[in-house]
Amino acid sequence: MAQIIVAGNPVNEFEKTVARTLGHLPEGFVALTNVILPGFYHKQSNIEIDIILVSTHAVYAIETKYWQGEVHGHVNQKTWRVHRDNNPPHQIENPLQRCEMKAKTLNTILSRWNSGLMGKLKTKALIVVPPHTPMHVENPTDIELVTLERLLPVIQADAERMRHEATPAQVQAIAQVLVGSNLEEEEYLPFENYRIAETLKRSPRSVSFKAFNAITERQVFIKKLISDVNLPPDKLALWKNRAVREARATAKLSHPNLVTILDVIEDEGNLYVIAEWVEGFNLVDRIGSLSWREAVGYAAQAAAGLNAAHHATPPVVHRNVTPASIRVSDEIVKVTNFSGAHIEGDPSIVFTEAIHGRDPAYSAPELFTNASGADPRSDVYGLGATLYHLVTGQKPESFISRTSNPPAHELNPQLPEALGTALAKAMHPLPASRFATMQEFREALRAILA
Repeated sequence: MAQIIVAGNPVNEFEKTVARTLGHLPEGFVALTNVILPGFYHKQSNIEIDIILVSTHAVYAIETKYWQGEVHGHVNQKTWRVHRDNNPPHQIENPLQRCEMKAKTLNTILSRWNSGLMGKLKTKALIVVPPHTPMHVENPTDIELVTLERLLPVIQADAERMRHEATPAQVQAIAQVLVGSNLEEEEYLPFENYRIAETLKRSPRSVSFKAFNAITERQVFIKKLISDVNLPPDKLALWKNRAVREARATAKLSHPNLVTILDVIEDEGNLYVIAEWVEGFNLVDRIGSLSWREAVGYAAQAAAGLNAAHHATPPVVHRNVTPASIRVSDEIVKVTNFSGAHIEGDPSIVFTEAIHGRDPAYSAPELFTNASGADPRSDVYGLGATLYHLVTGQKPESFISRTSNPPAHELNPQLPEALGTALAKAMHPLPASRFATMQEFREALRAILA
């Protein structure tokens, strides 16, 4: 059996399934899960590789994609399409270039360790999708797209035809180099009440955990916001003060459609936001599979929660409404991820410095020019863009691309024209031309469902 090294916890069930499948390879193979490696351009360029497989014949950078449906694409297309049953097709990012970049970064790191060996041992990029996924992809590159049931045969075929340049001892050495290069820090919390159950996601500026209260055993979600030690002392102090102020304002919010913030703790300059744990699914996992009525109903619930935040004292603007920040549990929507939230009218640097980590497809144009000037209409844009993606299957074009989004009811003829009109208004580039409040947007959605 192959050796599995948990460098980081797999982030979803399919990634775990792929790792378990690789475990059936013979002795001599080593698989490392969820490895974060340093980039070479700037501090935000660290890369995450789902699985790295090391063998005597090759090193594989493996990405997992839980696509559900028939995949159509071309190597030169920016986006591909997934067709599923009778639902409108939804867009996915062409993964080839990103996967190739990760494989090259992996090779660079290993070449710095042993250029002689890595000059002979091939580094390959591999993308794994669910079993029996129909794929119509023109891909003349060396990057292989394989369905899960073909994963082991493909690797075993490589082992038979490729030269085995590494010894078993060198395979182990490569694995240890990668473990040493992995950016994951020791997982602990600087306070006694909580224990980490699982690391969910790690980025250069934050880490998310599933944890539990050591006394009550209640499950919680903890997000650690990491301060930038490269900031000048005065700017770092400003970051800390405003981050704490914004987090504590968010903690005062109370509404059935908002995640409950239980505590905010500062330690050694870092901020820990502790929230209720919400079982269920994120809307990002249901793109292309919801009926338009389901999607609009969920959006109306999210609008109710966001409207409550906008009318709190002080008012709180989310600023990062995306399909990933809306969670559904037993048909009840919870808006989550308030780590970039902002007190309306208060100067802020927290979001401005993290804007490059946000998805511009859901970000209102004003957030790129004056993040401190965000108001409820910025969240109207984010929720509108989220709903647009859910009901059309097509990710919205950001204002950066200078490409307008087709009316939603033209992309999906099943949609009522009134919904297309409402989404166009919600996503208008000019705040003054959007719904003035989240409540107005919510009422428009509820009228469409009536």
